[in-house]
Amino acid sequence: MINLNKLVILLDNGHSRLTLGKCSPDKSFYEYEFNRDIVDRVSMALKLNNIPYHIITPEVDPDISLTERANRINRYCAQYGPENCLMISVHANAAGNGNWMNARGWSVYTTKGLTNSDKYADIFFEEAKLLLPKYNMTVRDSHLPYTHSWEENFTIIYKSRCPAILTENLFYDNKQDLEFLKSNQGRAIISQIHINAIKKASSI
Repeated sequence: MINLNKLVILLDNGHSRLTLGKCSPDKSFYEYEFNRDIVDRVSMALKLNNIPYHIITPEVDPDISLTERANRINRYCAQYGPENCLMISVHANAAGNGNWMNARGWSVYTTKGLTNSDKYADIFFEEAKLLLPKYNMTVRDSHLPYTHSWEENFTIIYKSRCPAILTENLFYDNKQDLEFLKSNQGRAIISQIHINAIKKASSI
């Protein structure tokens, strides 16, 4: 039985095994695998904490289109009410096109302008800011006057009827970030950011 005193968390793991180009320059890291690992870790913690959730894209192949992902999200919004849902799309970032780059850091995205998504994004930002610098990882702040989140009308968040955020969990084409992303410790910390933020979001 869903407890609507808590948010229903809608977890989207970005990309699939067939998505071209979503890997580190040395092919030691594939984004689809990382995204699914983080979502799996987070979902297990949500289950233990009795926080309702759904994984939007359980498939590994084929790559589910962004519009179809949004349609799945919106079906849950129709079931529970958009105000009772929070969609989180999990990704890792890249600055180049197959080459090693210097860009680093964790960031969170919402759509353009002040929306209800920004209050949730800021909770995630604060959790990242608490944890990642302890491991020499950086957090990227948009420095907008009303939010720490970066703003782009990405399809998955733009077409979602509920509050929606997209996390970019470091850069897999940066050698320092990559080692953290590949490590069990790094993945545990990134998962904990999401878990801690969801717990706080569920209480507001």
